[in-house]
Amino acid sequence: MRRSATLSLAAGLVLMLGGCGHATAPKKRADPPPPQAVTGFTLRQIATLPVPSEGLAAAAWNGVVTIFGGLGPQGSLTAIYRLENGKLTHAGQLPLPIHDLAAAPLQNGSLLVAGGGQVQSFDRVYRYRAGQVESLGVLPTPRSDLAAVPLQGSIYLIGGFTGSTFLRSILRVDGRGHVATAGELPLGLRYVGAAPLGTSIYLFGGLAVQGYQSAIYRFIPGQGVARVGALPVAVRAPLVAAGQGGILVAGGESAPGQDQAGVYWYTPRGGLKPIGRLPAPLALGAAVYLGHDRFALIGGEDGSQLAQGVFLLSLKRRP
Repeated sequence: MRRSATLSLAAGLVLMLGGCGHATAPKKRADPPPPQAVTGFTLRQIATLPVPSEGLAAAAWNGVVTIFGGLGPQGSLTAIYRLENGKLTHAGQLPLPIHDLAAAPLQNGSLLVAGGGQVQSFDRVYRYRAGQVESLGVLPTPRSDLAAVPLQGSIYLIGGFTGSTFLRSILRVDGRGHVATAGELPLGLRYVGAAPLGTSIYLFGGLAVQGYQSAIYRFIPGQGVARVGALPVAVRAPLVAAGQGGILVAGGESAPGQDQAGVYWYTPRGGLKPIGRLPAPLALGAAVYLGHDRFALIGGEDGSQLAQGVFLLSLKRRP
């Protein structure tokens, strides 16, 4: 009897102390603090392309960057290169010479390569993995000068040029190469800079029939495209890549043979903020995020000359 009474008393105490959940409720996990504001950057050269080139494409997987094609002094290129820890090595060949193409990561280390052209634009979509290129699909129309952006398991191909028409369409491509129309730009755009952030894709500048563009657009799949800001200068082919909490926007061509050197950090809440200038103007290259606030800037053009450098851009944040 005494033992039962003791157990009953203990049970009552448990109910009194823990029955309302105060003693046993799990602690709420605190949200991680937002990243500090970006205040500037450092820049250093880490590699040199075998051939100076613009209009190349690049995509990263686990910090390893793959570089595709481009336009060199002697014409379009077929070479594929791998950039890892500052070391550049040959990593395959495209089926034919291509420049002004686009690339983005698919999954499990495979990369999608789409469009591009030589004298005419191409309609092919390829999958690249471990040095091998295989055909993945065909686009509804040929398109070069396009952007490729990964978002929520799909790749979105934005704008471009058929060889005669500036394209407004936004296409969605899945890992099996199935292509569907996902949206439409307010006007036909070539050479638009694009990057994903959250559930949206942000678009910067570009070239339209009307000329160089300064608009910043936000595209949300299923909802459409809306203008959310403007660049300080209308440009085509800025180097754009998403990082932690924001998007890097660098350079761009503001008129034929006139490139810009300004570097900006874009956030949906804070808009576009200048964070410094490149040592030389740059456009028509590729920007890729490497993680830990580091970006690779690859090739392009400096005014009227093709660029050959591969640079590491590291953000500075407020202490």
